Amino acid sequence: MSRPVFGYLFLTALLTAVLTLILQQMYIKSTNIETHGDDLKDDAKVIQQAINSSFKNKEGLVKLTGNKKYVIRSGLVIKEGVTLELGKNTKILIDGNFRAIQLEKNASIINGTIEVIDPKFNSEVVFIDGKHKFWSWERTQVTNVSIINSSGSHKGSALSLYAMGDNNFISFVNFTDNKVAGFNNGIQIVVEPSSNKKGQSWINGNRFVNMTLDDCVNYIVIDSSVSIPNESSGNQFTGLQIQLSQISQTIIKVSGSYNTFQGMVWDQHLLNTPNKVVQFTQESAHNKLDMNIERFSIMDKGNQNSYTE
Repeated sequence: MSRPVFGYLFLTALLTAVLTLILQQMYIKSTNIETHGDDLKDDAKVIQQAINSSFKNKEGLVKLTGNKKYVIRSGLVIKEGVTLELGKNTKILIDGNFRAIQLEKNASIINGTIEVIDPKFNSEVVFIDGKHKFWSWERTQVTNVSIINSSGSHKGSALSLYAMGDNNFISFVNFTDNKVAGFNNGIQIVVEPSSNKKGQSWINGNRFVNMTLDDCVNYIVIDSSVSIPNESSGNQFTGLQIQLSQISQTIIKVSGSYNTFQGMVWDQHLLNTPNKVVQFTQESAHNKLDMNIERFSIMDKGNQNSYTE
C-alpha cells in the first residue's frame, strides 16, 4: 500500500472516530433526563432544562425513550429548532391546569402520548402562537402523537393554533398521523383582530393529515373572519377519522374561507343534541366539506360553501 493511500485511510478513520464521539456526546446530552420518569415527581423542570440546553448548544434533539411516564405540573416551551422526541410507549402526564406544551418556530414534537390526568385541566395541550411567525421554510411539525384526556372531564383543547396582532401568522405547518380523544375542542384555530385595528393576522395553508378524533365535545373549531384582517383560510383537513360519542355536539364549526374537510364520521346516531353538527358561520365562504354527513345536519349561513352527502 502506498504512503498517500495509507495516509488517506488513516485520516478517514480518525474523522469517523471523532464524528462518532461527537454524536455519542450529543446523544448523551439529549437523553440525560432518562433517569427520571419512574415516579410521580414533577419532571417539568428537568425536561425544560434539557430543551434549553439543546437550544443553547444547537443540538436540536431531546429524547424521552423507554416505557416511562413523565409527570409535568407546569408547562413546557419547546425552543426554536428543538425536537422533542418521545418513544412510542413513552407518556407525558399533565397534572394540573396550565398550557402544557408550546412550540416555537421550527420546533417539533413527535411520537409518544401526552395524557391529561387531572379533571381540573381546562387549557391547551399543544399550543402554537402566531407571534413566532411560522412560514413555509420552517420545519415545525406535530407527528404521530396521541393526545388524550383520560380524566373524564372533556375539558380543554388538544391542538390549539392562535394568532392576534400586527403580522402574526401560522402558515404551512403539518400535523400528521395524530390521535386526539376526550377534549372539549379537538382542534382549535382562533384568529383575533389586532387591538389597534391596524395590523393583520392569519392562520392559513396548514395541513392536518390522517387525524383520528374521538369522544370530543367539538371536534374542529375555526374562529376568524372570512378574510383579513383576521383570517383563517386554505387549511386542509384530509384523511379524517371522527368517532362520535354521546357528549359530542359539533363536528365542524368554521369561519374563514377555502378550508377543506375530507374524511369519515362514525356513529352519528349516538348524538343526543339537536344542534347542527356542521356549522358554517356568517363569516365563512368557499369552504368545502366531503364527509358522510347528512344534509339536515348542516347549518350554512355563509357564502358559497359546498358539501356532499
